[in-house]
Amino acid sequence: MKKVFCIYMLLFALVIGLQAENSKSMTESKEVKEETAVAAYSLKGVVVDTEMDKALAGVSITVDGKKYYSDLSGNFEIPSLLKGKHQVAVDFISYQSKLVEVDLDKDEELYIEIRRQ
Repeated sequence: MKKVFCIYMLLFALVIGLQAENSKSMTESKEVKEETAVAAYSLKGVVVDTEMDKALAGVSITVDGKKYYSDLSGNFEIPSLLKGKHQVAVDFISYQSKLVEVDLDKDEELYIEIRRQ
């Protein structure tokens, strides 16, 4: 009878330990997800011709290997960027390419001027 009781107690302790470990793992996972959600920022802006101060539609904006394009009003929006430094590459046919470095710690708005070649 003592052996059966010891086996039950051992199984009980094992189950309690596994539940505690699972609960800890779920809490850590939730904390990581919350940090990631908090650290996502958006980068908005407009691209204009330097000489004519005119908005440029269809400009290619590349950030973190993803390509975006300005709309008909020269505006662009890049959602969900992580906190930290990012290289923003701006390219448009017959215009000089431009590289802008942004250090995100909040949502940012850029005014990017590019000039004809």
